[in-house]
Amino acid sequence: MTTQDYIQTLRIDGVELQYADSGSGEPLLLVHAGVFADWFVPLANSTALDGFRIIRVRRAGYGTVAPSTPVSLHHHAQHLARLLGALNIEKAHVIGHSSGALISLQFASEAPEKVQSLALIEPAPLGPFQVPAFATLGERFIGPAMAAVAAGDIGAGIDHFLRGVGGEHYRKVLDRSLGPNALEDLHTEARYFFRDEVPACGQWQFTPEDALRVQQPILIVEGAAGRQEGPLSQQVTQAAQCLFPSAEVAFISGANHLVPLQEPEALGYALATFARRHPIGVA
Repeated sequence: MTTQDYIQTLRIDGVELQYADSGSGEPLLLVHAGVFADWFVPLANSTALDGFRIIRVRRAGYGTVAPSTPVSLHHHAQHLARLLGALNIEKAHVIGHSSGALISLQFASEAPEKVQSLALIEPAPLGPFQVPAFATLGERFIGPAMAAVAAGDIGAGIDHFLRGVGGEHYRKVLDRSLGPNALEDLHTEARYFFRDEVPACGQWQFTPEDALRVQQPILIVEGAAGRQEGPLSQQVTQAAQCLFPSAEVAFISGANHLVPLQEPEALGYALATFARRHPIGVA
């Protein structure tokens, strides 16, 4: 995919991590969702994040040769810690979207000393966020997507999945945000997502005891337009509030699960405002 930032590579325990590092100020670590790696390209280029150092990671399996062995969400979280260490960053504001929100939450629980604040954008409805409406999503979209991929039709799998999480007009959103060839360019990364990441997310467990270790300020971000499409996003936000009663909630108008692509400036403003209210070095 075409990006506007310089991509670097870090090798960790036999896998390759790619990342972009730009700007100066307190670091924001952007942890992308599944299917493809460049969810956060528009956000990383947003003027709303001026004054921050933006670390945009492309997780193992995305943008590189796929790992030869499965990568759990625990391993993805460890990779984030290693990346910050390699960049001499002691602590960062961590921002995760969808499955990236699950990994960010795992990271905050395992290495709380490295996470200043935590923003969970539309967390994937798994683990403690698995809500009743997820059954409908699985039946109508995720199940058919996995079946199509198993039959060798990666294009149909991507279409089923992105229609399920992003609505019927997802293709226009991708073309407008990432360029006219975005959908075709993501096939290799999507194969990794369906083969490895979907099962890893399904196996992820996050207990109430794990949640108690997460004492950082938390922002839950929901695309407000998702409520017009069904109850899933609202139920996930409510589950997150039950898990973290002191968390704040931000609603982004005109967006659903594709919020980083649909409304990067509004999302960036919400994230920057939250991070500035919880600066590094202040308890």
